Amino acid sequence: MSRPTLYYALFSPPARACIITAKLIGLDLELKPVDFSKKEHCSEEFLKLNPQHQIPVFVDTDGEVYVDSHAIICFMVGKYAKDDQLYPKDLKKRAHVDHRLHYENGVLFQVIIYGGEAELNQRSLTLCHNAYADLEHFLLKGNFAAGNDLSVADVSIHTTLVTLELLIPPDPDRYPQITAWLKRMNLLIPDNEEMNLKGAEALNARIRSCMAENKTK
Repeated sequence: MSRPTLYYALFSPPARACIITAKLIGLDLELKPVDFSKKEHCSEEFLKLNPQHQIPVFVDTDGEVYVDSHAIICFMVGKYAKDDQLYPKDLKKRAHVDHRLHYENGVLFQVIIYGGEAELNQRSLTLCHNAYADLEHFLLKGNFAAGNDLSVADVSIHTTLVTLELLIPPDPDRYPQITAWLKRMNLLIPDNEEMNLKGAEALNARIRSCMAENKTK
């Protein structure tokens, strides 16, 4: 293998986080799209890579397979980046970045509705605003999620938040730090409009389509 391979779908925030991180560190990936409409994520070939049938999946040049976007982006920075800014070696700084990654996975990402509901109910709205309040608090301490340096946590949070922004936009008056951070990130993310925002719009369409279908059940 001459370069690492990433199995992905553009609508997936975690997959986009891996692609963006690779671009930020100058890592050339072989991108292999996984077509969910054809259930390629359930194929025998894909299940050999990840029995959980989830994306993203990262296959390194030595054939080792890595799953979960947070593990993948940290691994990529540790192995391929020229410096450790995106994922610091300093344990104090790294602990804060790790915390923000856990926040993205366990709090923010959980707000996204993948079609189990027919509308944005009060519980969904409460979960979302609780998540926004947490991020607003983090951003009071610096320009980015874990201080004053861009990190993999910002990338991961951003790919999720640009989707939520289409569903439940954060009020600029209520969340001024998030609003300013989003503007900064939109300028820093490579190919943001062509790839990241396009992917967010695709996921938004999938969610709204599932919600519409659930209303008829």
